[in-house]
Amino acid sequence: MRIRPATPQDCDAVAAMVGELAALFGVKAGTTGDILRAEACGEAPRIGIVVAEAAEGELAGYLVHQDSFSTWRGANGIFVVDLYVAPQWRNDRIGIRLLAEAARRGHRRGARFMRLDLDAGNEAGLRFYRRHGFRTLDHDRFLVLDEPGFIDLIEKS
Repeated sequence: MRIRPATPQDCDAVAAMVGELAALFGVKAGTTGDILRAEACGEAPRIGIVVAEAAEGELAGYLVHQDSFSTWRGANGIFVVDLYVAPQWRNDRIGIRLLAEAARRGHRRGARFMRLDLDAGNEAGLRFYRRHGFRTLDHDRFLVLDEPGFIDLIEKS
């Protein structure tokens, strides 16, 4: 299993896996290969994608990450947007290898922590992350402003 940065050619397969991950939580993903190519491989990349490639070239998993900054910590970090390993490849340490590669990439850019959101009810994910040193933050309340409200906010100002 090879862990490496995604190429533009990987983006369609990653988008398909995003769809598989979203379906696990009853959501329809809006991500396409073209969107991922633009965001990760364009002139000004806004996300990073790390993939796990099996010997036969099949992608076994992916991790999407973004740089972040914490004013409370006074430090740069890595925000994990998605981590997914296809069912047939689970329990092969692929998830932790993807996390470690994203951490290495971020550390080279000055990151000192990693953060992520976890879907409510994802007990297996919670056990996985805790087993690898992640902790929950008692003060967090995850909020989102969807596009209609986002546009409304812009127009109100």
